[in-house]
Amino acid sequence: MSKYFYSPSLHTFLVEGIHPKRPGDCVVVSYKDYSNLLTKQSQGFQIMFDTDSKQPVARLAPGTSKPEQLKALYQQRNSEINSACEAEIIGGFWSAALGAPHQYPSKLDDQLNLTGVILQGFDNPYGCRDEQGVKELRPHTAKQLRQVSEDFTTFKMELLQRANQLKQKLDKALADGDMNALEVVTWESLQP
Repeated sequence: MSKYFYSPSLHTFLVEGIHPKRPGDCVVVSYKDYSNLLTKQSQGFQIMFDTDSKQPVARLAPGTSKPEQLKALYQQRNSEINSACEAEIIGGFWSAALGAPHQYPSKLDDQLNLTGVILQGFDNPYGCRDEQGVKELRPHTAKQLRQVSEDFTTFKMELLQRANQLKQKLDKALADGDMNALEVVTWESLQP
């Protein structure tokens, strides 16, 4: 995997292998940060070097009008909420369908597999982890598999409702022109 760098003197990102000669002021940037900063740049932010953290950061350009600032922050927060919600949905969930809590995978393929097993209508072994983290195929009745699916649906709907509540706060803050209200709306600001 390539390494990513930011050069304060060049005001740009450099990639190992593509840019073999780099200035001495380059700092290593994770791929995640590199990707997030490019996304913010596409939303109207400028990439600048923060001398305190010694890392590149995204900031609005000086002289950006308040409506442009509001729109950029609104888009950023909206994107962050979508990403956080999706990460939690596909991060697994718990169900007590087997009588004790077990953790089930919930990536898109897992969701499709669960639906397929349920549509068969038969008892089937299905993969899950017990409370000690041991993963194995455990026997499930058709009724237990339906319960796992119902528990996932409840889990997913709670997360989508949380995201919707946050987006409504964002919409109101944008409509009110309230930068402070936009800044405080994060996925973590509304705990279940």
